[in-house]
This record gives sequence, structure tokens and C-alpha cells, in this order.
Amino acid sequence: MMRRVVDLVGVLVVAGIAGGYYAHTRLNDSENEQLEETRTAVERLKGEVVIRSQSGQADVNPRGWSATVVPAWFGGELPKNTLLSEDRPWVEIAPVEHANWEHPKPVYDESGHDAAFWYNPALGIVRARVPMMPTDKRTIDAYNRVNSTSVKTLSPAGSVESTVLPAANSTD
Repeated sequence: MMRRVVDLVGVLVVAGIAGGYYAHTRLNDSENEQLEETRTAVERLKGEVVIRSQSGQADVNPRGWSATVVPAWFGGELPKNTLLSEDRPWVEIAPVEHANWEHPKPVYDESGHDAAFWYNPALGIVRARVPMMPTDKRTIDAYNRVNSTSVKTLSPAGSVESTVLPAANSTD
């Protein structure tokens, strides 16, 4: 009888370890998929900004970049940052006083409502914000992966004041 109890406990321990490993692997796969989808969305946004700016299909600033990102450019299917919830502004437009910024501050979603993407029209730069991960290193790694960058630290500064575009599929 005692032998069966010990065997049962052993089987339950092994099953628990296997289940934990499976769940961890599935979560990791899901996170990697979201990172890749968001990286693709950043590339799509960048590509559209370049095409519209260079082809004269957008109002450009003196530096030759589109002054904003227009939702209608995407035919009703806006690029999505799948790392963040959809109940937030879509794109944050950096103001003139931040013309030299290459990254939003902060690079992660600080408030839970920061815009999914950030666009600096002075430099034609598009970035995706990421959620705060369990460690700063993981947050930085996620930001670098989706934006094809190599930042070394998180910004301690608050969010930039800027114009925010809603996520609604507008025809503007």
C-alpha cells in the first residue's frame, strides 16, 4: 500500500514538472510570436512613412518626413502592437521640442495607457513601446527586438507631451 502511494506521488511530481515545462514553453512561444508580430508592424509603419514621404502622398515637414501617420494609409487594417492592449492611443507624435529624440521616453508603457507606437516626424523614426517585463534586461531586449535597435538602458523620464492619434479606423 505504501509503495503505491510513493509511486503515485512520484507520478504526480513528474506530471507536475512536465506540465510546468509545457506551460512555460507555450508562454515563451506566445511572447516570441507577439514580439515578431510587433516587429513586423513597426516595419510596416516605417515603410508606409517612407513611401508616403518620398512620393509626395503626405504633407511633409522641412526635413522631408510626413508630419504625421495617417490611419487611412493602411486601408482599414492598422498595424498592431500585440504586446500591448488595444484600449490605448495608436500613435504618439513627438513634438517639435523632441526633434532630436530617437526613442520615446520611456520606451515601455509606463502608465498602462501610453500609445502603442511613437513617431518622430523630424527624423522619420517609428518605434513600438513594450510592456514592462519582469526585469529591465527583458524589457530592453524586447524593445530592441521589435524596433531593431540597441538601447542599453530604460529611460527614467516621463512620457513626452505629444499629439496622439486614436486607434479608430479613420479616413483622415
